[in-house]
Amino acid sequence: MPPRKTRAAAAAAAAPTEEAPVKATNGVADADGKKREAGQLEEEDGPAAKRSRIDGKAAPQPPAPANNEVPPPPEGEAPPPPPPPTEDVPPPPDAEEPPPPPPPVEDLAPPPPPPEATEEQRLQAEADQEKDDEEIGGADYWERIAREEQEAAEKKEKGKKKGTTDLYLDTINRSLLDFDFEKLCSVSLSNINIYACLVCGKYYQGRGPNSFAYYHAINDGHRVFMNLESSDVYVLPDNYKVNDPSLFDIKYLLLPTYADQQIRQLDAPDLSPSLDLHAQPYLPGCVGLNNIGANDYMNVVIQALAHVRPLRNFFLRGGPPGSDGAGKTIAQSPAIQNTSELVRRFAALVRKIWNPRAFKAQVSPHEFLQEVVNASKGRFSITKQGDPVEFLGWLLNRLHTDMGGSRKKRSIISDCFQGEIRIESQKVFVRSGIELDDLDEEAKDKLDSDGRKEGGQEDELGNAKFNIDREVQVTRSPFFLLTIDLPTPPVFQDSIEKNIIPQVPIGQVLAKYDGISFQEARGQIKRFKCVKLPPFVVLHFRRFTKNNFVEERNPTIVNFPVKGLVMDDYIDDPAMKPLSATYDLVSNITHEAIAGTVREGSVWRSQVHTYSDGGRPSSSSKALQSTRDEEWFSIQDLLVEKIDRQLLFLGETYVQIWAKRPTSAAAASTSTTSK
Repeated sequence: MPPRKTRAAAAAAAAPTEEAPVKATNGVADADGKKREAGQLEEEDGPAAKRSRIDGKAAPQPPAPANNEVPPPPEGEAPPPPPPPTEDVPPPPDAEEPPPPPPPVEDLAPPPPPPEATEEQRLQAEADQEKDDEEIGGADYWERIAREEQEAAEKKEKGKKKGTTDLYLDTINRSLLDFDFEKLCSVSLSNINIYACLVCGKYYQGRGPNSFAYYHAINDGHRVFMNLESSDVYVLPDNYKVNDPSLFDIKYLLLPTYADQQIRQLDAPDLSPSLDLHAQPYLPGCVGLNNIGANDYMNVVIQALAHVRPLRNFFLRGGPPGSDGAGKTIAQSPAIQNTSELVRRFAALVRKIWNPRAFKAQVSPHEFLQEVVNASKGRFSITKQGDPVEFLGWLLNRLHTDMGGSRKKRSIISDCFQGEIRIESQKVFVRSGIELDDLDEEAKDKLDSDGRKEGGQEDELGNAKFNIDREVQVTRSPFFLLTIDLPTPPVFQDSIEKNIIPQVPIGQVLAKYDGISFQEARGQIKRFKCVKLPPFVVLHFRRFTKNNFVEERNPTIVNFPVKGLVMDDYIDDPAMKPLSATYDLVSNITHEAIAGTVREGSVWRSQVHTYSDGGRPSSSSKALQSTRDEEWFSIQDLLVEKIDRQLLFLGETYVQIWAKRPTSAAAASTSTTSK
């Protein structure tokens, strides 16, 4: 049975569902609010109830509590007053605090007027104004915006890479870098796509994920590699390219290049020594060559040719495309690029010898000599001694041919060293070997009392000569070298003469080519005369002779001047003036061996000198240029020593290179001598 409802509950259920709005208070009541609450309570019991009865409407009852267990309040009683506010209202402030006084105003000088705009700033402002005046919707405007955004993106990318490319550059060890050896992988021995590790200096192939360089970077932690063909630097295994200015010296060491001004500066009168990686001074061009095994006879030839200025300048200009050390690219000469591997390697060796920014004052010719062995098919070896003259003749002819030269077509080799000689020859008529009684009268008239032909090939002193009744063959032949015969030393010597070395002036041995002296050899009488002398004359002094049994060495000393060798007596062309036939010594190759032996303990040396008439001096003094003397150096493999020019002739001269003096210089020298 449900519980019984009371009268108040029934009245509340019958009341309308609309609820009277409840006025929200914030717990703060003033005096007027309290009065309105008291009046409202009186109206509920008094006049309000009366008006409700008059209007026929019942007064609204409060809603039933949510909890049915709480009994409703008794009828006729007023509801309890609201609770007092829980928050204390702060009293109003008695008075507002005055604001802080303003800071005192100092008397400051007026700012200076802005500086006047320069012409460059004014032009830049006008250009900016023109850009602002462009039509927003025009094609030029949007192209400019796209271009500026692209440049900004590239600049941002470069800035981002700059921080990453410098990570491993401090691991580079320049003291271990050596680019003189043949470009072969140290693992596979391949010569294709070779990279050099700039940390340890070893060569590896490739830079891909499966290459030897990639494995070396992972296993040994060496990150920086350089391509030996293009000189591009990469970081492995990340495989990104590095282009940092700190790498220019390494790129120049790999591929040195020279501008015309740099070449002229190599011969400047006040050229100061360069410094290597360890701050040791050296002169470019006067550096040692490494003796790998027994290649000293080839080293002296390389040193001598590297100091022939036209030849040197040709190969210095003909380098591969590269940088001059300051970021400027220098193009390669087609005359070098389209030749053989031998020519390219010789050019690279010459550039390394004259490198003013080398890391060490020595060069290894290993890469060039390997190509010499291949090109000569084993005729010349780096592990077996040879003859410098034989190698020099082969090298000049091979370079001349590989650069497109022939008997009629010129090259830089023929322009420097090729001359022309006239040879007159006649066969030798020997004794008949028969008795006069066995001949008829006509035959007797044709023979003298000694059995020789009348008007024979000997003069009154027994010297050979031509028979004018016989045919004389005349031929012209080009030459690269002139062979000089030394007088035979005395065979029988006493105890005193054995300690005396014979000497001969160079003019006496050069008389072979005066067109008057006769030479008898191999059944012929010959006479030589130079038709044309080249700008550089190569003289070979024949010291070694062979017969069927032994080889002999001639120790005769040749006396020669360092400057002013006049060779006009040996020229048959009357158009060539005597002054143009004056020569100065460029290089001198000497041989030394144990006394009494031929080649035992052989030592080859190349004597070269610096120049003082090349580029302009750094100072403005002309006296420095006129008084500076050339310095001579004796180079034996890696040993470079300064030598007095007055002592050059003391060695056993084997090969000499003489340079023709310009006509103006020869005339000045002659006038000075005459005074």
